[in-house]
Amino acid sequence: MHAQAVACGTPVHLVGHSLGGQIARAAALLDAAPFASLTLMSSGPAEVSPAQRQRIALLTQALGAMTMAEVWEAMQALDPPEDTDLDGAALRARWLRHDPAQLVATGRQLTGEPDRVAELAAAGLVVHVVSGTTDDTWPVPLIDKMAERLGAHRTVVEGAGHSPNTDRPEETAKALAGFWDAL
Repeated sequence: MHAQAVACGTPVHLVGHSLGGQIARAAALLDAAPFASLTLMSSGPAEVSPAQRQRIALLTQALGAMTMAEVWEAMQALDPPEDTDLDGAALRARWLRHDPAQLVATGRQLTGEPDRVAELAAAGLVVHVVSGTTDDTWPVPLIDKMAERLGAHRTVVEGAGHSPNTDRPEETAKALAGFWDAL
């Protein structure tokens, strides 16, 4: 990510969603120079919520004892009925292509990330914090507080959850473009 930004020859706008926000933050903390701005989308200040940490612990155990297909079926059985229409054949196929070791490593990252907001605020980078109105990974009030601590521009995409870019793509694109245009 960092090398690609440098190769562009001009500062780029960096966007990171969820875990990608933590990764983007780490890149900006290594060297903010290649970035014109950083947008953290549905990404919190540190580790995920306690409920998500419990889910990750269960998933990690399941991945050690079940096949990917069995884990998928178990997860579908636990999803609320209103979510079942979102989980089609394409999502299942994508899930089955994951390497369980990668999922365990991702879980470890999400449950052990330290709060680095003060470091990011000190880096002097222009930051935009975007989320939906609800988020079960990082509570929205926690994301609000992070934005305050960063002195960041804050956008809440109405009617969106953890993935505003999927839930409300047009509104999210307008918010990103508007932020970048204002710079």
